[in-house]
Amino acid sequence: MSLKSTLKSRAAVPAASGSSGSDFHKLHDDFVAYLYADHGAFYNENVKKLEDATGSKREIFAYGLIALNCVYMILGSWAEFMCNLIGVAYPAYVSVKAIRTVGTDDDTVWLIYWTVFGAFSIIDFFAMAIMSYFPIYWVAKAAFLLYLYLPQTHGSHVIYHSIIDPLVAHMEKSLSGKLPPKQVGSVGPPPPVAAAPALDENNNVMKPPQ
Repeated sequence: MSLKSTLKSRAAVPAASGSSGSDFHKLHDDFVAYLYADHGAFYNENVKKLEDATGSKREIFAYGLIALNCVYMILGSWAEFMCNLIGVAYPAYVSVKAIRTVGTDDDTVWLIYWTVFGAFSIIDFFAMAIMSYFPIYWVAKAAFLLYLYLPQTHGSHVIYHSIIDPLVAHMEKSLSGKLPPKQVGSVGPPPPVAAAPALDENNNVMKPPQ
């Protein structure tokens, strides 16, 4: 079982008030399922020996490593690199896979992610000043980047449709004096945010059954 298969998209973008807690539990459950999945003889044997020797479960060690990484991103000199590696490595890999596919739906999923990633990366210019008041800046950004691309949250989809797209539409209206074509003649409140498409184990958009 791979990370892609254990981190499948569960449902639509969260909307209800209590959905964030539910999403956190889904993320935890999927993470634990990934830790106990078959990742080859080397991983299976050595992690089992570590559990037997210490009497602790593997998720304790995994969360311990995450905690150490968070501490390093507060105190370490390569904190910015570690943070941006979290936001670039896996998304870049699945973006290449999306480009190789024939359809364009999965391309759109990751194009939205990179749009949001790029927009918020501008804040890094002020990182040093921010860290003088908020020393966990890189930890917070790493958590934000995970929120953007993990299929349990689809944060990039939410932020794009609720912030970036309306902002760009407003800028276009200010420059040209009219709304972009897709919004001409619209009356009333903006349409609800569409649900993020579900991804299969290869990170391709799942087609509805015929």
